Amino acid sequence: MYVHQDKTLEESSCFSKNRSNLLLLRLLSDPVPRQKSWKAVAKITGLYKDQRCFFENEKVLVYFNKNLDAGQVSGGSLIVTKKELSPIQNIKGLEFDYIGYCHLRHIYGQLYLKENDFEVIIGEKERTVFSVLDDFRRRMLIILKNQIPSKSENGFLEALLFGYTEDLDPALMKSYADTGVVHIIAISGLHLALICQLLQVGFMRLGRRKYAKWLKFILMVAILWAYSLLSGASPSVIRAATMFSLALFAKNVLRQTNLYNTLATSAFVLICIDPGWLWDTGFQLSYAAVLGLVLFANRIQGLISVRNKILKAIWKATSVSIAAQVLTTPLSIYYFHQFPVYFLFANLLAVPLSSGILAGGILLCIFSPFRLLANFLGWSLGLGVQVLNWTIHYFSKLPGSVISHLILSLPQLFSIYFIFYCVYRFLDSKQNSWFLAGLSGVVVFQFFGFLR
Repeated sequence: MYVHQDKTLEESSCFSKNRSNLLLLRLLSDPVPRQKSWKAVAKITGLYKDQRCFFENEKVLVYFNKNLDAGQVSGGSLIVTKKELSPIQNIKGLEFDYIGYCHLRHIYGQLYLKENDFEVIIGEKERTVFSVLDDFRRRMLIILKNQIPSKSENGFLEALLFGYTEDLDPALMKSYADTGVVHIIAISGLHLALICQLLQVGFMRLGRRKYAKWLKFILMVAILWAYSLLSGASPSVIRAATMFSLALFAKNVLRQTNLYNTLATSAFVLICIDPGWLWDTGFQLSYAAVLGLVLFANRIQGLISVRNKILKAIWKATSVSIAAQVLTTPLSIYYFHQFPVYFLFANLLAVPLSSGILAGGILLCIFSPFRLLANFLGWSLGLGVQVLNWTIHYFSKLPGSVISHLILSLPQLFSIYFIFYCVYRFLDSKQNSWFLAGLSGVVVFQFFGFLR
């Protein structure tokens, strides 16, 4: 925590009121269009202040004037400016804590630059792993735009495949949130699990010899991590990549994986990388969903015995969806103050359909040089995304699709998880003491409800 402790903008050496500093910035991302500007994330690498030069390492948001030529700057470009930094501010008209969101990503300052406020330093761009991956992602996005020109379908695929959400339709995003299936857009374990299965099929011809097993392990882990970084390296996808890497390593050394240990190890590693991720909503929801699956999926599935293969598959998918929601629902209500009523039906349709779309998108990127095949895949993907978007939009418009204005206090949130823990232990041990403890948790929950 001490190593990752941030300074406020006013404490930063880059900040000075009523004094003109010279800032050297390197853009970490391509500028993306906003309603009235272009937005990019940059790192301040140098500071000229009081006739002295300083090395700096501070991330800031940079907003360029809307008249900016899109080809003038890109990820990796170096620019110089005398413009003063200003603190991050919340977006007017929205309850979302944008300041807190930026602070979790170690961003405290922002710059607003007009055409004459900066100069681009012409020279060779810095080549790093991230810049190479950014170039690759840029080429993949061009392929998607060429094959699927419709903005709605294209924006969805960009988010689903590469975590690029700048072109995503806000109305469509709201429909996915209202039906409880927004998780299929955020790249997470669902995506990496499908990629892992595709890689296992693709590497079957390498055989089962010892060297082949380790070669498959190295290739699969390298591809999984490259895709994780390519998609933006969000906490959820890094969590999934860490878990899959540990599971694959255990399999190679002939050890059985314990999901609780794997979950705890991946969380510990990520928190060592950045302790701030512990407070990230996506990080918390991701681990709550996986823990819910481990604890409750088999128990829920065992409540109903189904012999028909088709109905059995449907019930299995249903039980998985319910188990994932058990521990994530309290967190969702606490943060977003709403509950999607039709999440179960929407997930039954959206998860398999989005998995097929994801696989088709990967194949489109691989076979893009073959025009006829690429055109067919592009048409099929566009149709699949249309069907998925229509389905989600239909569920979001049903009467009572969202129960809103739900309020949970932090003590009530902990009370709910205490009740869940007691119920789980009661079902596991059949001891009445755990049942009574769960009832006491209900009393505590109601007590804090009266105090609110």
